Amino acid sequence: MNVQSKKLVVVAVAVSVLIGSCKYESKNQSVVGPDAIVNPNGRNDAWDFVGPGGGGAMPFIPAVNPSDPDNIFVSCDMTGSFVTYDGGEKWRMFNLRGVTKFYAFERNESNVVYAGTSNMLFKSTDKGVSWATIYPKPSDIVAIHAQGDHAEDIVVTLDSTCTVIEKLAVDPMIPQRLYLLVRKKKNDLWPPARGKNQRFYMAILISEDGGGHWELLDKLRFDLDHIFVDPTSPVENRTIYITGKDGLGVRENGVWSKVNIPYGAEPFLQFVDGVDTTANLHIIYAMSGTFPYGAEDKRNISRIYKTDNGGRNWESVDTGLLSKKIDGADDPEFASIATSYYHPENIYISYSKLCFHKDSVSFGVAKSSDYGTNWELSWNDRLSIREDHAKGVASPNRESAWIDERFGPWWGENPFYIKVSDHDPDICYATDWGRVFKTSNGGETWQQVYTNQVSDGFWKSRGIQVTTGYMVTVDPFDSLVMFMAETDIGLMKSLDGGKSWTSTTKDNGIPYRWDHNTYCIVFDPDIKGKLWAAMSPIHDIPRPKMWRNADMAEYTGGIVVSENGGVTWKPISQDIGETAATYILMDPDSKANNRTLYVCGFGKGLYKSIDDGASWQQKNKGIEENNPAAWRILRRGDGELFLVVSRKSDDGSIGNEQDGALYRSSNGAESWERMNMPEGVNGPTSLLVDPNIPNRMFLSAWGRYGKTEFSPNRGGGIYLSEDDGVSWRAIFTHDQHIYDLTVDKRNGVFYAAGFNSTAYRSDDNGLTWDRIKGYNFKWGKTVIPDPANPERVYIITFGGGVWHGPAKGDTNALEDIITPQTAYR
Repeated sequence: MNVQSKKLVVVAVAVSVLIGSCKYESKNQSVVGPDAIVNPNGRNDAWDFVGPGGGGAMPFIPAVNPSDPDNIFVSCDMTGSFVTYDGGEKWRMFNLRGVTKFYAFERNESNVVYAGTSNMLFKSTDKGVSWATIYPKPSDIVAIHAQGDHAEDIVVTLDSTCTVIEKLAVDPMIPQRLYLLVRKKKNDLWPPARGKNQRFYMAILISEDGGGHWELLDKLRFDLDHIFVDPTSPVENRTIYITGKDGLGVRENGVWSKVNIPYGAEPFLQFVDGVDTTANLHIIYAMSGTFPYGAEDKRNISRIYKTDNGGRNWESVDTGLLSKKIDGADDPEFASIATSYYHPENIYISYSKLCFHKDSVSFGVAKSSDYGTNWELSWNDRLSIREDHAKGVASPNRESAWIDERFGPWWGENPFYIKVSDHDPDICYATDWGRVFKTSNGGETWQQVYTNQVSDGFWKSRGIQVTTGYMVTVDPFDSLVMFMAETDIGLMKSLDGGKSWTSTTKDNGIPYRWDHNTYCIVFDPDIKGKLWAAMSPIHDIPRPKMWRNADMAEYTGGIVVSENGGVTWKPISQDIGETAATYILMDPDSKANNRTLYVCGFGKGLYKSIDDGASWQQKNKGIEENNPAAWRILRRGDGELFLVVSRKSDDGSIGNEQDGALYRSSNGAESWERMNMPEGVNGPTSLLVDPNIPNRMFLSAWGRYGKTEFSPNRGGGIYLSEDDGVSWRAIFTHDQHIYDLTVDKRNGVFYAAGFNSTAYRSDDNGLTWDRIKGYNFKWGKTVIPDPANPERVYIITFGGGVWHGPAKGDTNALEDIITPQTAYR
C-alpha cells in the first residue's frame, strides 16, 4: 500500500481477542510459534544484522520464563527488545513501538508472556513471536502520534487521557487475574516544559480474563512504579503491594496503608519478593542505594533489608557483604537485587566501589544462599583507583569478550539489572551498559551471551543489536574490507565483508578523549589505505539531549587520517581546534595527496582544507547563526555546495534564532547564501539532489510539537523542490521524523528512514513512498544501498545496530504487532 495516499483516518476495527483459548487473530498473519522461525540467525524474516553485538546502549530488564529457563527476554533503553529460545545462543530482536519496561509471565503456561511499554500493554501466546495489544482496549484507540524529538508514540484514546503504564502483576495462583499499575497524567503546559507538568495520580486496574476486560480497583496519590501480590493471601481477597519513590504501600482486606520501612535508608531503589513454600511465608527484600536516583540524593546509603511479615519487622541482611571492605573505607554501592521467587533464600546483588585495598575497588555480583546471612563475591571485577584511564581486570570466573578486550571491564561496569529463574536459583541473567551475562551454576561461573568470536580479535553478534551508528562504508580497493562508524564503541572494521568485526581505534594514535564516537569516514578513491574520520567524545549529535544544557562551542573532537587502512591514525585538525566534527566531504575533482576537504563542526560551522587536511580555515561568511550547528554538507556535480544547519530548539517554537537552516555556496564555501525552506519547517535533517535532474532536490525534516498534546507533530517529513530550492512542496508528511534521504544511483531508487519504526522506498523518483517490510526498529537513521548488491540495503539505526536485508523488504515477514490499530504502517 502506498502510505502517501493514506490520510490519518481512524476507523474502529474490531479485534477478535479470544481470551478463553489465549489466541489472538489478525487480518495480516496467523499466530505461529518459535518452531516456525527458519532464519538461522533467529529472525522470523529475511533480515540479517551486522556488527559485533552488544555495546553502545543499556540492555536492561532481563526476564526468565518460569516455565522454560531457555526462554529469556531482554529489553534496551534504545527501544529494541530481544528474545532467545536457547539460553542466549542467539537472540531475535522484536519491536513494540517503544522501550519495553517490563515482562510478566503466566507461571504455569510457558507460551503466555506480557510486555509493557510506557503507553501500551501487549500479550503474546507464542513465547514472544507475535504480540497483541490488550491495553488500552484496541477499539478505544483513536490514533497514534509520534511526538517530540525522540518521536515518542502517543496513544490517543476515546477518553483523551494521558496514560503511562508502569507495571503488571500476574496472580501466581490465578493466571487470568492481572493487576495493572498506570499513571494518569495532566499536562498543564503545552508544549511540555521540563519539571512543570507534575500533576498525576496512580490507578490500579484489574482483569479477571487475561486482559480482555479491565476494571478500576483503586486510585492513589503516590509516585509508584511497581506492584506485586502476596501469594500467601486469600485468593478471593488478595494482599497487594505497591512501591516507588514514596516507599512501600499495602492493600490488605481492601484497605490501603503505608508500610513502615527502616528509617534513614531512603531512597529505596528496588523491592523484590518471593515465597517460602515450606513455611508459607511471603519474603520481601528492600534495597536502598544511589542508582538511578543518585542525581537526586548524593548520599550513599546502600542497604538490604528483609521482611517475612509484611513489613511489620525488618532485618538487615547485608552485614556479611559490608564486612568485605577494608576498615575505614566507604560502603559499597548497590545497583540491583534479585531473588528466586520459589527459592527466596537465594539473593543476587549488583555492587560497586567495594574497597578491598587502599588502591583498588571491586565491582560485580555478590550472592547469598541463606537469606543474606553469608555472602560470596560471585563476579568480582577489579579496578585501580590510582591509575589514569584504568580499564579494570575481569573476574577470573567471568567470560570476557570483545568489549572487555577493547575497553576493559570498567566500561560495562557492574550490572544494572539482574533476574533469577523463579524455579532454579542457579540460573541468573545480568545486564549492563552493553553486555548480557548468565550463570547456570549459581554464580560459580558467568558466561557472556551477546557475541561470538569468529577469529582472533574479530566478533559477530548473537543478535543483541543495541549500537547507534552513522554509516557503513566499503573500502574502494577491497570489497571485503568494511568500516562502521558508531557511537560509544567508535570505529569498527571488518575484513570478511561484514561477517565479523574488530575495533580500529585502540591505542593507535587517536586521542583518548575522541575514540568512543565516530561520525563519518571518507576514503581517498585513488590511494589505497587512505581514509579520514570525524570523531568526538560528544555522542548522539544532533539529538537535543546533547546540547540542551551545553555550550556547543565547547564541544571537543576533530579529524584523523590513516594511511594504512585504519591500522594507525594521526590527528590533523590542529588548525580547527577542538570541535564536534560530524561530517567530512571530499571534493572529487581535487587531486590525490592534495585533496580539498570540508568538515562540519557542530557548534562552530564549516572548515575547509585545500592541502589534504594539513591546514584548515573556517568558512562561515554569510552563515547567520551564532555557533552554527553545522551538520551535513553536500556537493552537487557542478560544484555547488549545500550546508544543513541543525535546529537548536526542541520546544516547538519557530521563527527565531534557534531555527535550523539551509545554505548554498557557488564559490567553494568562500561565502554562503541562505536558502528558502518549506513553510512551517525549521528542522532540516538532510538534503538530497536528484542525480539525474540537478535542480530537483529533496529535503528531509524533523517535526516540532503539534497544537495539543493529542496532535501529531508538524513541519516534518519529505519536501520536494523542482526549481533549485526556490520553492518547496510537501510530498510525504505521514512520517514527521525523517532523519535522512539516500538514493541508489545504479537504479534510481530513493530511500528514507526516521524515528517511526519504518524505513521507506520510492520507485517513482521520490513522489510516493512505501514501507520496507520487515524492518521495524523504532529509531531509524539512514538507508545505505549495498554496494555489492542493489537488491539489498543496510539500515543504520539509533540504538538498534545495523540491519542488512532486502531492498524491497520481505513481503512474507511476520509482524511483531498483530493488532491492526497498533501495527506498523
